[in-house]
Amino acid sequence: MLEMNEKIPLPPPGVKIVRYMFLVLAWGFFAFIIVQVSLAGLGLFVNGEHWGMHRTLAQYFALLPVGMLVLSFLGKLPVHLRWICLGLYLMIVAQFLTVIYSSHLGILSALHPVIALFLFWGSLTTVKHAYHLGGK
Repeated sequence: MLEMNEKIPLPPPGVKIVRYMFLVLAWGFFAFIIVQVSLAGLGLFVNGEHWGMHRTLAQYFALLPVGMLVLSFLGKLPVHLRWICLGLYLMIVAQFLTVIYSSHLGILSALHPVIALFLFWGSLTTVKHAYHLGGK
């Protein structure tokens, strides 16, 4: 147990930089999820031309959780954040699969927006934990 006047040691400068990079990627991924949901809403309720951007943007940001996973090891982040990053990546894969195989999945293709909710929650949780772990 730490005494009140004992200081918690700061991480080495290299680790702190990697943690900051992790936080930047986490914020980027969180913003990507919000933009993706917005584009889906625009495609559904405003103009169907937005579906193309929704589809294209997903391809560019799909590997962000993999980068975050790598940085979580380099930044010596807690194991639970590594699992969340892996889970985010697997959910992205599931998103692609629900679109690619929608004609074969039937009602299971309706999981696409449900997975998006979990992606939002997971990305928000990642940002929150990364901020509190030294990304400030």
